Amino acid sequence: MADVVYSVIIPDLHSPRIGEVLDALRQQEGVIRNHYEILIVGRDKYGIVRDHEAKDDQHIRFLESERDLNPAEARNRGIKEARGKVIFFIDADCIAEPGWMATLLKSYEEGHPVVGGPIWFEQDGYWVLADNVAHFHDLLPDIGRGPNRHFMLATANMMVEKAILEKVGMFDESFPAGEDLGLSLRIRQAGYDLYFEPMARIIHKPVRDTLGEVLRHSEGWARHSIRIRTKYRDTLKTPWILFQPLLLRILSPFIAIVVTVKIFRRHSCMRRFWYTAPVVFLTKLVWCWAAAAEVAAGRHKLNN
Repeated sequence: MADVVYSVIIPDLHSPRIGEVLDALRQQEGVIRNHYEILIVGRDKYGIVRDHEAKDDQHIRFLESERDLNPAEARNRGIKEARGKVIFFIDADCIAEPGWMATLLKSYEEGHPVVGGPIWFEQDGYWVLADNVAHFHDLLPDIGRGPNRHFMLATANMMVEKAILEKVGMFDESFPAGEDLGLSLRIRQAGYDLYFEPMARIIHKPVRDTLGEVLRHSEGWARHSIRIRTKYRDTLKTPWILFQPLLLRILSPFIAIVVTVKIFRRHSCMRRFWYTAPVVFLTKLVWCWAAAAEVAAGRHKLNN
């Protein structure tokens, strides 16, 4: 495929949804099929990727890893192998709507080399819905079109010119999660805007169908995100209270209530999911305790 212009990179660690993801990408409207390749990087115990590659090896490449990779490692491998001058990022549990690529490319052609879209979701069960409301409320379609509408773009739905990645550096592999936040901040520090296009939607379909899995997701995100918030403390204007473990634990119920109420007040599209509020509250409570534990552990290491 000598005429590849765009590369879609997907980190995959045995996702049972990857077949749906690939089907949606192969059916994109408004884009010439021979102009883009799809790179899946990681591991595939179900054999779903191999089946799709066998059916369409001209457009799909599976870069199988020798071990489990975190998303940053997988994306970096994909970037190195990518033939396109424009890179699309999407996750292995995200279903692109038919005009996803074309909509992002329209913004690119209008002069925006870094573009992202919203993370949307369906009512696929209570726990999945609660997980989405709790963890992906910052990048909904209602935040509006334009530059720097939010302090980051998510690699679940993002497009960036490869030359920019070569300039600012690739993903920080020391962060098993939240690596897109770090990249977004470095892109902005290099003088580029993060352009948000609300019409370029993906549907997020995580495989988390118990309360325990939802809370473990929040705990893991807290431990990684507080490290990023520490590293970019001045840029993000991270509240001082997040670096006070004891106070953060004491005030965690109040903080969890305030954040939960803020989500439903700020986003009218979330109000119909009001019944997820108890779980959202629990995820924010867990976030506070896990973040406090991470900060305390970091201080202990420094002191020893």
